[in-house]
Amino acid sequence: MTFDIITFGSITLDILIKAPKKSPIKLLKEKTNQFFKIPLGDKIKIDESIVACGGGAANSATGFSKLGLNTAMFGVMGDKSNRGFLMHELKKAGVCTDFITFAKNETSSFSVILNAWTGDRTVFHHRTMCENFNEKTLMKTPSSRAIYVGHLYTGPDQMLSHIPEWKRKIKGLVGWNPGKTQFKKGFSFFEEIFPSIDVLILNVEEAEGFTELVSQKIKVSDYTAEIIGEKVIANSELKIEFMSDCRNLADKFLSAGIAKVVITDGERGAQVFDGKSHFFSPSQYIQKVDTLGAGDAFSVGILSAILHDKPLHEQILWGNFASNSVIQDMGGQAGQLTLDEMKASINRL
Repeated sequence: MTFDIITFGSITLDILIKAPKKSPIKLLKEKTNQFFKIPLGDKIKIDESIVACGGGAANSATGFSKLGLNTAMFGVMGDKSNRGFLMHELKKAGVCTDFITFAKNETSSFSVILNAWTGDRTVFHHRTMCENFNEKTLMKTPSSRAIYVGHLYTGPDQMLSHIPEWKRKIKGLVGWNPGKTQFKKGFSFFEEIFPSIDVLILNVEEAEGFTELVSQKIKVSDYTAEIIGEKVIANSELKIEFMSDCRNLADKFLSAGIAKVVITDGERGAQVFDGKSHFFSPSQYIQKVDTLGAGDAFSVGILSAILHDKPLHEQILWGNFASNSVIQDMGGQAGQLTLDEMKASINRL
């Protein structure tokens, strides 16, 4: 069987708790950072909680499947607890789970996520590792039109070195959304891998950390298409005060051989570069409930649009719609769009 796309990364049991606005829990702001203040020893009543399947590989796999792609995933679960629930949720979404690795005598990865009434959150997590999910995993995969690699922790991240080999062998599309484990190794560490990456997806802070460059902040009144890209409208536009000029960040990745660079910037929208074209899609004016899974959803939208043969300006719209739908619900999967819903969103423009 040939899959449309295979995802690699984490699978977790997410326990989401929504902190009531009227409670002993407070939000404190210190310069650019916010903090929860929770009384120690109190028993605090909550109004809403959810137990859900999550993790980068799981969120992306279910998202791809709902957008009409034949999807398989590689990741790790423990064999002691939560396995049945996680497998059920993945299969319900139509994801092939045949290639999941099970860690013996281990619990599955889990996260306890405390959501503020603003939509922001703090995550407490435990990660389950397995030596059988390692650098050789990528070359054991079945045939696929594409792969999507999310954040990999030390050990499994060694499989990144095999991406050029996979690319030569399969000639499929490679989407990559790296994390802190990769950024710490530095830009030069991945110079041999970059030319095999078709789509790199990062937020502004990640792109700055990876390249060791700084984007320039500009007032919206000074916006030009040359700086921010040609605007692609997506319903009502969220009002913002400044934008990020990401051209220097994107140019460094493009010069290293990456075919397409997507840089997201939260409420300031997202930009996509392919060396010839540069588009910008603003965030939509919506009620933000929970930002968990927003990045995964954006990646899913972009890559799904590519695999459905959509042009560049529509690819960023798919990412925008997918991400904005997810943040209107709790958890990384509940708000994911189906293919019919995505098409309807595009047709309403």
